[in-house]
Amino acid sequence: MSIGVDVVIPTFRRPDVLPRCLDSLSKQTIAPESIEIIDDSETDFGPGISRNIGWKRGSADIVAFLDDDCVAPSNWIETILKLFEKNDFIGGIEGAMTTEDDIGNIVSHNPPTRFKWDRFKTANLIIKREILEEVGGFDERYHLHREDTDLAWKVIDAGHKIIWAPECIMHHPEPLGSMGTYAPYPKSEQLLYRRNPRKYVESAAGLISRTSITSGDLWKLQRNLRKLQKNSDVKPLSRYESWALWSKAWLVAVFWLIRKNLFGEPKKVGKNLRL
Repeated sequence: MSIGVDVVIPTFRRPDVLPRCLDSLSKQTIAPESIEIIDDSETDFGPGISRNIGWKRGSADIVAFLDDDCVAPSNWIETILKLFEKNDFIGGIEGAMTTEDDIGNIVSHNPPTRFKWDRFKTANLIIKREILEEVGGFDERYHLHREDTDLAWKVIDAGHKIIWAPECIMHHPEPLGSMGTYAPYPKSEQLLYRRNPRKYVESAAGLISRTSITSGDLWKLQRNLRKLQKNSDVKPLSRYESWALWSKAWLVAVFWLIRKNLFGEPKKVGKNLRL
């Protein structure tokens, strides 16, 4: 039985970059079954709601998510299909990313190999339709940031596998956001913590850096996670939950630093990190 791919692209007030993305999809060696574009420029619902609208419009067995400023290599769809045909037991694929440095060189832009859970960007995330239906798609309480990681955790926690596929590449010319960009969105962090507190320890450890400490962003986020956010029904972290989270996160961050100084970063992303 042949399988196909629906591509879902939410867009928000970026008419200058969307044509470049669509042009790259028109040059695929194997065409997608459909390209679902959801323009959120007027409603501003957020990417989670937009992506849910998009994947529910299509009917293909596989749904591939990307951003409106991405540029897909010509073999992107073909690579996705080959991976699912070879690994029919999987629920999804986390693809690799490239971006551009300050002088225009194309460089790798993937999560550190030490990360098991704090990954899964919808600039290149592919999930089987039947599994999206099973887990209910994206959590629409997210307005910005973390809705992609949340979806992947739901898929994994439901017993499905998402494999890391470095050969499935997506080019994202604009570097993806950092903590400095998303620190004003503690509701997203609270939601992700509530999704799976154990996995979120790694996310918190990943936010600990010299820059976040000296700028005060880390301490601000810690305080905000313990506050009820405006127009939110997400329970803030209790004093004990905050203490337990950050105690474990600091231990993980220190372990990473010691291991890096002694042995360097892990060479590969472990095969069983997302089982």
